[in-house]
Amino acid sequence: MARTLQDKYANALLANALSTKQRKTSEVLFIKIKQVPNGVQTAVKTALQPLWKKRLLRGKKIFVKVNLISSEFVPGQCTSPLVLDEVLKELTENGYDVTFGDADLAAARQCDTAAKVWGHKKLAEKYGARFQNLSKDKLVQVKLNGKIFKTLDVPECVLEADHILSLPVMKTHCLTGLTCSLKHFWGVVPRVRHQYHLVVDDAIADITSFLRPKLAYTIVDGTVCMEGDAPRTGKPKICNIIMASTDPVALDAVAARYMGLPTPKHVIAASQRGVGQLNYVLEGDEFEPNPFLLPNPDKQPIFYWEMTLRKSPLKPIIFDTSLFKIFSWIATKYNSFWYYNREGMRYTQEISKTWYGRELTKFINV
Repeated sequence: MARTLQDKYANALLANALSTKQRKTSEVLFIKIKQVPNGVQTAVKTALQPLWKKRLLRGKKIFVKVNLISSEFVPGQCTSPLVLDEVLKELTENGYDVTFGDADLAAARQCDTAAKVWGHKKLAEKYGARFQNLSKDKLVQVKLNGKIFKTLDVPECVLEADHILSLPVMKTHCLTGLTCSLKHFWGVVPRVRHQYHLVVDDAIADITSFLRPKLAYTIVDGTVCMEGDAPRTGKPKICNIIMASTDPVALDAVAARYMGLPTPKHVIAASQRGVGQLNYVLEGDEFEPNPFLLPNPDKQPIFYWEMTLRKSPLKPIIFDTSLFKIFSWIATKYNSFWYYNREGMRYTQEISKTWYGRELTKFINV
């Protein structure tokens, strides 16, 4: 099966690269959310219209990639159930066979708990979709011949899908500056991705180059985002927007502009591989930048010490032996206990007093 899938990917990737070179610009849909009952779902429904009008889904098996980075509930960390709700509704009502999910982190087994806390499993039951922890799925080794990855172990449910829909959250990131459409697929590589943090830009470009033939559409969750020392230990930021496109590079270029960031290196690397275009045209509502607090990796202890130690002679001892379990334990405790109790709970309480707080209580299980 792996060889057949690999051959299909090679042909599809070539066709995608040729069509990408022929396009001068990519369309990005920018939608402002109205704070009325089901306002997020209405915006997502609007964002999905190009998917149906352009008939982008020709097969029936769909994998929806969500973000489930945290088993705690701090708005902005994970894909909002408000966004996922409308996507699953539209797909299942149109007869698609839907699987959705994310993977565990290197330092935590958070995915299953996160899916319950964030209401994703409840939505799976509501719409008859399947939730899949990618770290528990069968892995299939495929050839990439990328700059970093020559082979890659990819979850079977991702490879078997006819199409991928992506639902990233727009956030700053201590390692890459921005996490949105492209960095979102870091979560398709279970367990080993932390080993590639020093070459993350080219690693992301390798992964997205491989997955690009299946990626039909991306809807960016800009409901409650996260700024500062994100992706997990930042500050929630209500943005009230949804963005969508067939082009993940163009989406990330728009997201960086919206957030007041320079175009990240991994986005440029992906554009150079033919994953998408840096040139774009905005459609929909009037675009207005909304600068984010920038990450400071030197003050985020987990990222600071990880990157410092990876560049030191101690790297093989700490990251390639059982000592990594100690580092993982410290990282998990910092994120889920220290940050959550000192800052995360306070942020959650602040959001709970807003319109989003009232809307999210319909889904969240805490």
